[in-house]
Amino acid sequence: MGIETLFPGNTPAIQILAEQTRKLVLLVHPQAHEEIETSWGGYLLFKQVAGAGNTVCWVSLHKKHVSIGFSMGSELSDPEALLEGKGKRQRHVKVKSAADLENPALRALLEQAWTSQPEAKTLQAALLRIREICQGLAGSQEKVSHGHPTFFTGKRSYAVYGIYSPSIAIKPEPSKALALADDERFFPTPYLAHQGWLSLRIDAATDWELVRELLEDSYRQALK
Repeated sequence: MGIETLFPGNTPAIQILAEQTRKLVLLVHPQAHEEIETSWGGYLLFKQVAGAGNTVCWVSLHKKHVSIGFSMGSELSDPEALLEGKGKRQRHVKVKSAADLENPALRALLEQAWTSQPEAKTLQAALLRIREICQGLAGSQEKVSHGHPTFFTGKRSYAVYGIYSPSIAIKPEPSKALALADDERFFPTPYLAHQGWLSLRIDAATDWELVRELLEDSYRQALK
């Protein structure tokens, strides 16, 4: 599926603008992997690695504009104040005409978003290690949910890879949650924090014994 999957219900002008926006993202990072997410109105996701779950930015179509969204937009330098949104991390830029795509500040935001990512091999290796751990847990299954590799036991999820940043989301035991929340390596998992979920950033310095402990702990929580 390509961006044309998102065209129905949008005017020809918005369709053309969406294709032009897509081309800008690919001009900045030609190696970007593209995926279509049909939930929440539909998005064209751009990822560092196919199947590794980490969405760097996305394009969505709206009645009068096209949006470029940034998963970690709150961490980007934005001297021209192009970014909109008040979430903890997610931000977006409204593109209303082809002229907006020529703004050097927009290209600078895209370049920042991509250069801040770990190397592709780090992301690929991380997902493989997470899968190896989860495959060792009885009854564990992996499915893609909302564009992210998600690990289940029965009908309950216990881990999600790559929500908003290279990270692994888990639900720790309540007795451990407060200590983990104070650890700068962790952040509240978007959409799931109200249910007690936390996310651990994944990078070249990740403590994999800690990851194993967290996954096993979250798996046990899901079994209750």
